[in-house]
Amino acid sequence: MRSPARRSPPSDAELHARLAARIEALEDRVRQLEVRVRGGAVARRVRVPVGPVRQKTAAPRTSNRPQPRCPGCTLELPPGRKGEACVWCGFQFDAVRSRKRKG
Repeated sequence: MRSPARRSPPSDAELHARLAARIEALEDRVRQLEVRVRGGAVARRVRVPVGPVRQKTAAPRTSNRPQPRCPGCTLELPPGRKGEACVWCGFQFDAVRSRKRKG
């Protein structure tokens, strides 16, 4: 069986030239990206709202009570009626005692 032909290692000058070319290409790419980012930032600053300014509507209120969580996977259970098992992991809720509510 023949062993695969091995290439001789590139000379230092050749290796240096290849690396310098790659570095130059990367620097060009970075410059192009910087121009794009600056252009986008300037475009965002220049935009002026036309017409009356709308106020944002208030976010819907959330209750202070934490959402119920599955004792098996500790993910929040979806709103609505709680079934016999967790919708995420399949944990059977009747495997644990129900907690007494505080208050």
